[in-house]
Amino acid sequence: MKTTTQLTQRTLTLTAGAAIALGGLVIGANPASAQLGTPAGISSDSDDNYPGPGSGCFIDNDCTLQGSLDYLTVGGDFFDVNAAETGYEYFTNTATGSSISQFMFEIAGFASENTFGIFNQSGLKLEIFNGSDTSKDVSMVSFFNGGTVTSVTQGHPDNGGGIALQTVENFGNVFGFYITSPQGTFYSDDSKNPNGIRHSAIYQGDGSFDMDLPGKQPGLFTDNEFIVAFEDKYQGSDWDYNDLVVMVESVEPVPEPSLLLGLGAMAGSLFATRKRKRS
Repeated sequence: MKTTTQLTQRTLTLTAGAAIALGGLVIGANPASAQLGTPAGISSDSDDNYPGPGSGCFIDNDCTLQGSLDYLTVGGDFFDVNAAETGYEYFTNTATGSSISQFMFEIAGFASENTFGIFNQSGLKLEIFNGSDTSKDVSMVSFFNGGTVTSVTQGHPDNGGGIALQTVENFGNVFGFYITSPQGTFYSDDSKNPNGIRHSAIYQGDGSFDMDLPGKQPGLFTDNEFIVAFEDKYQGSDWDYNDLVVMVESVEPVPEPSLLLGLGAMAGSLFATRKRKRS
């Protein structure tokens, strides 16, 4: 016969396990609210207004997100851009506390005006790339204790070099991505966008193929690397998600911050229950 203490400990263990499992499901699942801009998903239109190399496109007659990512994939094709979209909205840093962002390509009429960066739940933003940045440029974002975050963006030698520094205090280390265009700011958090429409398409590597990014040596697309592709229009959009595309590494997806708070409250309640049982 089990004692009261044994039963209490077993109940606590099962309940805590369920909470952990819930957290794992949230991290690994595609949010049900994530909806790409059209019922058909990402547009396969060829963007005839931006034909060929020199316009942001890598090849003639195919400036689509799928075609561009296929072009950068070594020895084969990229994932299906509709089926593989993760639905992730928020991220955090890994152990190094720093993350590299690689500007991949930008096929957009607003190219000279678009900006890309990260935001936190309280609305603070850190700019990483702006309209003067182009394919091949790179930025290192560092998350310091105390909440300060910095970005050091370096232009590729082919683009004239140059370094830009941005600093935001009290930012923390849970963040999403944003793009600002002449039509407004759009976020990886769908709830912040008009009508809840998803303006970002995010893909996670799985170590199964190499990619050859502009200005870099080819390398494996690993599971701690993510491609963030944005749609920069709401009115008159073509929903092609190739308007600004960045690869980000050394980050990890997390549940929406409000859900994290809920899980934290659950853990605190379990701890308090355990203390009361012991007393």
